[in-house]
Amino acid sequence: MSLPFADSLLAAAPAGNVSPVQTWTFTAILGVTLLILATERIHKTVLVLLSALVCLLLADVWGLLPQGGGHHLPVYIGMIEWEVIGIVIGATVFVEIAARSGLFTFISVKMLKASRGDPFRLLVLLSILTAVFSAFLDNITAMIIVGSLTVVACRKLELDAKPFLITEGIMTNVGGLLTLISSLPNIIVGKAADITYLRFVLVAGPYTVVATAATMVLARWLFGTGVRPATDPDARRRNLELVRAFDEWETVRDRGFFYTSIVGVILVILAFALKPQIPVLRDFGIEVVAMGAAVLMMLLHAHDVERDLDHVEWSLVFFFVGLFIMIGVMERAGVLLMIGGWLEALTRHAGSVGLMWCTALFSSVTDNIPLAAMLSRIFGPTPEAAAAVPPDQWWAVVFGCNLGGNITPIGSASTVVACTVLKKNGFKVTFLDFVKIGGIFAGVQLALASGYILML
Repeated sequence: MSLPFADSLLAAAPAGNVSPVQTWTFTAILGVTLLILATERIHKTVLVLLSALVCLLLADVWGLLPQGGGHHLPVYIGMIEWEVIGIVIGATVFVEIAARSGLFTFISVKMLKASRGDPFRLLVLLSILTAVFSAFLDNITAMIIVGSLTVVACRKLELDAKPFLITEGIMTNVGGLLTLISSLPNIIVGKAADITYLRFVLVAGPYTVVATAATMVLARWLFGTGVRPATDPDARRRNLELVRAFDEWETVRDRGFFYTSIVGVILVILAFALKPQIPVLRDFGIEVVAMGAAVLMMLLHAHDVERDLDHVEWSLVFFFVGLFIMIGVMERAGVLLMIGGWLEALTRHAGSVGLMWCTALFSSVTDNIPLAAMLSRIFGPTPEAAAAVPPDQWWAVVFGCNLGGNITPIGSASTVVACTVLKKNGFKVTFLDFVKIGGIFAGVQLALASGYILML
């Protein structure tokens, strides 16, 4: 019995008569690209753009492009998911301006004071803060903000920063599940599956809460005395005095800018959540909300527009451009149809849970962005095909892409940042050291996700 998404793969049928040699040639290009991505020998943007160029040239030579090749702009422009590009640019600029107001540092220091110097309470609050920031910022920004605060706090409280930073790196990927714009795989899959912002929060939110609680319990067990409260009353009193000395207003130089940023963040979140119900926004994509918010913030606080635009992750934008072109050619060459057949066999025997675990394992050793993009194109080459895919399969891809990043230190950008901060501050974490800890966290989180997916 074939699955609905497999039947709809005919929509991604190869162009004309594609030979097996051609299909396997492009499959080899895809495999080599993913392998080099995992080794990080070449910058991922350069690598993907090079692969896209090779794919276009080969497809043109073999006549796989529309009307036998010879096209230029229309061919690859149509392959690019411009909605994703718009979200990345708009959200990055908006977050950069809001962060410059001191808003996120203000929240971080407030959380530090709320811990009262208790190590485990500090771990819980910083982890929750990391998850919340990851839900509304990109994971790298969230990890940098909370990580820098963590190092200062642990140094002042004479605590080992390693348990805190590793747990925070893990929590960025858990928090990355909370909303549609929390991570790039969410954006890609959400676009393909037509999942609204509010629907994403309602489905992923309960799991995120449970996974956060489980991660905290695991952290206390794994890290032992390193995160347990001080038993000496004098030590507790000293820690309390230290955290009270932090000034949350230190980085807020313009109160008007600060309060405007608060209002802006709230309005953007509401616009994302209520877009289907707001007549003005209903006919636009979510990228219009992101770009509109960025433009308004630049208009209201045009301190340095050039600086704001410089903070756009242009390497990520071009990475997406190359990635979408490469996958578009793979679709024409029949590669996605072939991989779709393999996935059909997998889901027939192991179901959505098996799909999630396989996705997580792939995500742990390679970039989860091309993985999400490839699976989204396989499952939903057209809106009709995407609608025929059972929801639990889409969620299997979402959970697998996000949680798989916790297995290894190269599984996600945030865990890379966490390890970099540790190394910078004199802590050594080997690949195997991280896998021993991250593997336990990821195993429990994926086990919880397995049960959750079965209930969807």
